[in-house]
Amino acid sequence: MPNLPQKLQAIIDDFALAEKQEKVELLIQYAESLPALPKWLEAERDKMDPVPECMTPVHVFGEKKEAGMTFHFDIPPQAPTVRGLASILANGLDGSTPEEIISVPADFYLQMNLQEAISHQRLNGFMGILAHMKQIAARNLGEGKEKRE
Repeated sequence: MPNLPQKLQAIIDDFALAEKQEKVELLIQYAESLPALPKWLEAERDKMDPVPECMTPVHVFGEKKEAGMTFHFDIPPQAPTVRGLASILANGLDGSTPEEIISVPADFYLQMNLQEAISHQRLNGFMGILAHMKQIAARNLGEGKEKRE
């Protein structure tokens, strides 16, 4: 397994040590900690990437800042599992470089043993969210190269 961003590895470790019910509780805590969509982005929803792999309507927006990438999510409050999964990625990858995000393996969640707590369908959505975050990171990487040329 390649080196994962430190914040993401810490989250993986927490989940790996948790029992099934504790995983569910941790997921709910992450769902509750997902920040609301920033006001400036509410009017710019068309700039957000949809994640069709999720049954729940999920939209993600990433921006490159000095300290690395930051992601914002628009997910209905009545979808706590999906909000929790998105929050894991938002927290775990916050401040990571586009290169670090792109290098996260799609199956990194296996180390967390999430499959014992949530459905395969939800895990597909989780991988879909990560895939879209990687696409956004790749676009940001490309934009950075274009500006230097």
